[in-house]
Amino acid sequence: MKLRWSVLLLPALLAAGCGPLEESPNEPVIDELTGQVLQEATTKYDMHRLLEDSDVTGGTGITPAQVQAFLQQQGSYLAGYTDPAWGKTAATLIVERSRASNISPLYMLARIQGESSLIQSGTSTNLSKATGCGCPDGSGCDAQYVGFGKQVECAAKKMRGYLTDLEAGRATISGWKVGVTKSTSDPCSVKPVNNATAALYTYTPWVGAYAIQCGRTTVGGSSLMATIYNRFKTAYPWTLTTTTEGCYSGTVDATVPEGSCVQSSSDALWRQCSQGVFIGGTTTKPSNCNVSFPYCVSTRLGRGVPVRTCVQVSSTLWQQCGAEGAWRDAPGAGTTGVGPMGTCYAAYPL
Repeated sequence: MKLRWSVLLLPALLAAGCGPLEESPNEPVIDELTGQVLQEATTKYDMHRLLEDSDVTGGTGITPAQVQAFLQQQGSYLAGYTDPAWGKTAATLIVERSRASNISPLYMLARIQGESSLIQSGTSTNLSKATGCGCPDGSGCDAQYVGFGKQVECAAKKMRGYLTDLEAGRATISGWKVGVTKSTSDPCSVKPVNNATAALYTYTPWVGAYAIQCGRTTVGGSSLMATIYNRFKTAYPWTLTTTTEGCYSGTVDATVPEGSCVQSSSDALWRQCSQGVFIGGTTTKPSNCNVSFPYCVSTRLGRGVPVRTCVQVSSTLWQQCGAEGAWRDAPGAGTTGVGPMGTCYAAYPL
């Protein structure tokens, strides 16, 4: 799927492009893809190693409260936004949807800023295409991805899919792979040295104006993600790693113990908590799970459903999918949307 490549208005201290821009210092440089202004940069990034893998998949200690404080610090419109389709704040969705795909919320903040400028904008402009996911240049977004929560979820799932392929030694859907030289749209010949960089170019196949080598000075590109990520990383006292054993799971909507296995609601793949980070992404359940959160088989629905799903099985009884694939009685789920495992992932009344 073609993704929207977008650039934003950045503060003066951003990452450097490929040498001095040809335009005079008083003339703005306009992004040839988006029409937005690119500003001169002072930091340079290696186009072969834009970010570390842990930058994209880490951030396990980041909480919705921290993201909310950061949005307020930046004067973001999102600081006061609740997505009506999800009934959750922007900060909560950024953390939950990112972690559900084992993607860093800090990376997601950078992606949102790079695609729509919403993190530092006081207006709702571009809210429906916040991450540019499923939004081709020159046309609107695919209807299934319109909306803030859907945009965050789409971007997280896309990056997780790219990383899953790379972790398995495969090339991504567009042919990017660690150690293999490929041409970007600038064009530049790039040989990614890690999974994060290969995944970034799969999402946005431009080097752009903020790399040491090559790149087009009138396009932000993937090098823009490195500048924003590192600026955001130092702009707030984030808790990047968990302070207690376990991993936050968006599927379970809670921190699960070390060694737990979760069948993800986003793609039905199994991942296991290891040293505060979910690893894997397999179709079969790992054999050494301390506790597991699989899909529950619903006789009424005739299929398996993710943990926290609520199903009405009789006129008086609701149940919720729990740990180890067991159904638990959830008497209030029909009215409150909450069961013993927390908020219903989905609810199916009679």
